[in-house]
Amino acid sequence: MLSSPVFDIQRFSIHDGPGVRTTVFLRGCPLRCAWCQNPEGLEVVETKDDWVPGVMREVCADRTYFEVSGGGLTLSGGEPLLEPSRALTLLRAAKAEGLHTCVQTCGAVPTSTLLQVLPLVDLFQFDLKHVDEAKHREWTGAGTARIHANARLLIERGANVQFRMPVLPGINDDPEHLGRLAAFLASLGVSALRLVPYHRHYLAKYEALNQPARLPALEAPSAAQLAGVVSGLKTRGLEVTVDGA
Repeated sequence: MLSSPVFDIQRFSIHDGPGVRTTVFLRGCPLRCAWCQNPEGLEVVETKDDWVPGVMREVCADRTYFEVSGGGLTLSGGEPLLEPSRALTLLRAAKAEGLHTCVQTCGAVPTSTLLQVLPLVDLFQFDLKHVDEAKHREWTGAGTARIHANARLLIERGANVQFRMPVLPGINDDPEHLGRLAAFLASLGVSALRLVPYHRHYLAKYEALNQPARLPALEAPSAAQLAGVVSGLKTRGLEVTVDGA
């Protein structure tokens, strides 16, 4: 049976771009991150054609909040750009309604897709999970070459990009990685990074899906660990913000 490519819609989101936002989660992702927060949205499914109007009705119900706060529509996933026609359809509909648009991406998509959506996106929230090729492949199942090339492309094209890093204790919070990450951002001419602390709330999803989580024992960063990451990045010249702080 055909279904919607949307597996969740979260209203009144305040960490998915500026202002109050409605975040639409699209199915499918090219990565298999060991800490994936949305395992229910990893796979692409065959979808029906009439899903967009219903989604846009729900999004536009919050127009007043968008206007007051400077918010809008955010596309997330999975990886919302994995199936570009779906993202393009929603972004065009949002722009037809005069809405601010944000796309949360892992960057592991064809460059042609980014070029297609670029005129329709007001803000990219671009995740950098690990800058080391081998470590990135170990933890996500894919390398970094395409991701880094796409990050550079967006900056060179003048896109508004907010780079983010999930803070994963013992995986990407060590001084060596922080130094390499800061150096990569500096090579792009970028001086700011947003940190997204890892949390364990998603583990219940794996239980519900009867799937084993890859990192069931990984703890969220402590206040001291998070402060150390912030300090380490600031000493390397980055302006750092933290989700929820």
